[in-house]
Amino acid sequence: MVPAYGSGTSLLAFELKSLGEPARHSLERYRGQPLLMVFFEPDCNWCLHQIRAINELQASCPGGVAAIAVGVNGSRSQLQKALRRVRPEFPAYEASPELVESLGGIPATPFTLLGDTNGEFVNWTRGYIKTDDLRSFVDSHQTLRCRHDQ
Repeated sequence: MVPAYGSGTSLLAFELKSLGEPARHSLERYRGQPLLMVFFEPDCNWCLHQIRAINELQASCPGGVAAIAVGVNGSRSQLQKALRRVRPEFPAYEASPELVESLGGIPATPFTLLGDTNGEFVNWTRGYIKTDDLRSFVDSHQTLRCRHDQ
């Protein structure tokens, strides 16, 4: 499946239900920051490894990129249980049907999207990528501030 990215829909155009609190948040709050969006499922061990790698990336590059986890294919309680196992140091949300539809579906998890400071799609990857490779993935766009020499 080839995702329908670049269709003109900003990654920031969605409001998602938080998995950490009983509230909905507009992704517009991430405007001005590059956005790393990882989709995960509750029974996906590689997804949990990916979230840990993003935790490591953010620890080595504070403020370089805003990261969010977006849960799919599970109930709210299943997604929250998975997050308790990995303890992301960034916000987590439930995917909305509108977000999934705008992307043309989620082909497999973990599935990671990169958006620029305006929420425009930049790059994507499917499957687990190690922290160093994740850093290169993030560095693939010139507006991102996390570099290997930091």
